[in-house]
Amino acid sequence: MKKVAYIFLLFAISIFTGCDTNDDGFYNTVYIDASNLVTFSNQTDYATGDYFFVDANIPRLLPEVGQTTPVDIYKTTNGATKIAFSYIIERRINATDWEVVTINDNEFGIIEGSAQSGAYVYGLCLYDSNDQVYKYRVGFPLTATGNYRVSFGYNSSSTNSVELRSLSEPKNLIAYIASTINNLDNSGYFYFNVN
Repeated sequence: MKKVAYIFLLFAISIFTGCDTNDDGFYNTVYIDASNLVTFSNQTDYATGDYFFVDANIPRLLPEVGQTTPVDIYKTTNGATKIAFSYIIERRINATDWEVVTINDNEFGIIEGSAQSGAYVYGLCLYDSNDQVYKYRVGFPLTATGNYRVSFGYNSSSTNSVELRSLSEPKNLIAYIASTINNLDNSGYFYFNVN
């Protein structure tokens, strides 16, 4: 009986010590740093009826710091055709407060990619197999006058970057791309006016 208990104890120890406590390993996440994959105009004055455009162009092959060969996003994710990110557009409602501007999804000026509106804009860059680039160009309609700001840190505490994530099939690697954005202030905002 002692032998059975000893074998059971060894089996239990091997199971518990073999557990993967590394969430990134468990969820198969690959991290990549890049610059200026998401952009927007430095224009600070708009008229009602204009669109505030956000663009993303993510090449299939991304250079990685310290590596001699670029990362092939499409191959690494086993063919993910969408990369998601989010941003917020807010309008000032008084001297200290801002409110999120929401619209109906059919009001976006969609050139490439797709977008959904809610507490933030959920943007999807779609893979163009001819150009081998994930693309997004979507205009947010500016329907009311006022002071506005845009930020990209909805899902993070980063103030100068946007977080992009491949929508990979289950069990495939997920590419997590942190891309810096040059024209945000130290708090992570870009301000503009609608007249």
